Amino acid sequence: MAFNKIELIQKLQVLGFPQNELILTFEEFFEGNTYETSIAVNVPYKPPVVEFRGTFEKMLKEGVADNVWIRIVDIEDPEEWIFTDTVYVIGDLTIQQLKEYIKQLHADDIYEGWMYGEPVNAGEYDRSKNVYTIFWD
Repeated sequence: MAFNKIELIQKLQVLGFPQNELILTFEEFFEGNTYETSIAVNVPYKPPVVEFRGTFEKMLKEGVADNVWIRIVDIEDPEEWIFTDTVYVIGDLTIQQLKEYIKQLHADDIYEGWMYGEPVNAGEYDRSKNVYTIFWD
């Protein structure tokens, strides 16, 4: 099921974008998203958006990640999808395991914890799990 960009933007605006730190779920960001400029746009030799999706989908299906959330950076360009440079992964995996899963995505850095603070719409999640921030500059 593809998500409607207008509806997602309205949801984000109601939640207080851009003043509040906000996320979309894996499904909300990636379902129907074919925009190559929607993620990690400044990475030289950037993999296609389907590879980003496939990598995070694999982590969810294999159970190493409980949640994959996408930080919202920009919603302004009407010709493009919602933009991000940051993905949050929550799960039992170690930072080394995460690096192995995402090595082909050429992340600039991985931080332990919420790099920009916990998003206001993070909701309920298992706080005993590791939180990682994957960042592309």
